[in-house]
Amino acid sequence: MAKQASTQDSGRHGFAGQVPSPARKDRAGVVRTARAIVRLARGHRRLEHLPTLGQVQAMAWFDGREPCSYLLDRERNFVPEPMEFGYERELGQHALSFTCRDPYGRVMELVTMRDGGGFDLLSGL
Repeated sequence: MAKQASTQDSGRHGFAGQVPSPARKDRAGVVRTARAIVRLARGHRRLEHLPTLGQVQAMAWFDGREPCSYLLDRERNFVPEPMEFGYERELGQHALSFTCRDPYGRVMELVTMRDGGGFDLLSGL
């Protein structure tokens, strides 16, 4: 009995609208974490705060480069108007900013809060 093409198993399945993620794991490995720490140490002159573990992990996961401190002050820098998920209490403090590429090659400049969440400065461009 021949199988129809529409019912044949063609491999991994995802939900509708979900883009398959190429070769990224849920956690950054030891090598990428060490690389992020080295990049932070080399760029210490551009840092005005001590990055948190969440910020280091985010930088490692995205393979971030050129780290610097980013003051979360709407009068001096861009900060999205609706600060969601309780981030409004971080206004006036420094976040970690770094450049990276997403898995599809798009350049991003991420600003990460203390827990590793954040926003992309270039998303509107």
